[in-house]
Amino acid sequence: MLIFKLMHLIRGYVVIRSDAINSEKILNILRRKNITVWDVQKKDKGTRFKISYDDYIKNYDLLKEIIKPAAKRGALIKLKKLKLRKGFSIGILILIISLYLLTSLIWEVEVVGTNQKNINNILAFLEENKLKVPFAISKTQAKKLETMIYNHFDYRFVDVIQEGSKLIIIVKEREAEPAEIKSNEPSSIIASKNAIVSKVIAKSGQPVVREGDVVYEGQTLIMGLVRKKNSDEFMMVPSDGIVYGKTYYNFEMKEAKVRSLSLATNKSKSVYYLKIKGNSIKIVGDKEPYENYNYREKVIKVPILSNITDISLLKGTWYEEVLKDIEIDKNTAENKMKISMYDELLKRCDDDSRILKSTINFSEDEEFYYLTAQIEVIEDIGERVRIYPLTEETEEKMEE
Repeated sequence: MLIFKLMHLIRGYVVIRSDAINSEKILNILRRKNITVWDVQKKDKGTRFKISYDDYIKNYDLLKEIIKPAAKRGALIKLKKLKLRKGFSIGILILIISLYLLTSLIWEVEVVGTNQKNINNILAFLEENKLKVPFAISKTQAKKLETMIYNHFDYRFVDVIQEGSKLIIIVKEREAEPAEIKSNEPSSIIASKNAIVSKVIAKSGQPVVREGDVVYEGQTLIMGLVRKKNSDEFMMVPSDGIVYGKTYYNFEMKEAKVRSLSLATNKSKSVYYLKIKGNSIKIVGDKEPYENYNYREKVIKVPILSNITDISLLKGTWYEEVLKDIEIDKNTAENKMKISMYDELLKRCDDDSRILKSTINFSEDEEFYYLTAQIEVIEDIGERVRIYPLTEETEEKMEE
């Protein structure tokens, strides 16, 4: 309805006041001629309504015989009255063109997703390619700019977005991939977590722990350094093997006995804003009309006006919600906590891990249910790491 009124305010409309007794007959004639009529108001002295200026001009011969206009309103009608004032009309045209040019130019560039040094490099790269503010850029040029930045800086992801007079460049740096250890490279196997050694299977390398040993994260399990045959010298070799260990995981969880849930009602209210270059000005409606609500927004582009300037309408809708307390029974709470515990355990362990023993205890008070548990797991605790030969300087220091 708001857009309908705005369109007629721009294109123009005519206010009709009919003092005839048979006003309903006149309205029926207009409708049969497909003339849109709105804001019909019946008063003591007659009827008042509105029709579009276009319909008034097209059906002028018919309308002048049965009704007389009371007022003509609208932006286009006002402009037609200014035809003789050429200087003023030219000034308005120049103003509109200037506004269009100013709002279509980029006046600010923002780089998101990297450090300040890389931001300065990207801005310098834009200047090298003759993109110094203010500048104009189309959607096609923005896509080309994405490709140029991606190829030049080797980012994992680049996205260029234009928001009004601001150009936002979103980048995501590549994560350093862990270097793979080749099968023939010298390496050792270390403990990935604290554990009690259960079994050691060494295919190559020198085992340095035995069954029953307590090991800590980072401790060497199978060493990639072995003595040469018939010699006192050592050589580095690629270690290979599996070390199983017993690990223990402790969990503490709680679940509320009463949970508040938000349930939607059928009530909603809307508020309208005029959005100009990122700033919102309220036109009509109330802010936060409900105590509990779910808020959603929708941008409405105004024909012609939004294309010329960075102006649009913002519709916000408040959907009322009511809070309802729901009691959680004991079995449901215990099952939920157990499932959450095992999900967390799967994240910490490998796929081939096996549970040896689990101790789970439940308790409760006036507000919560509680879970405390200790899970004993047997799993492969070995992690292969590369080892490097000692340099001459390091050997000399060790000898000293």
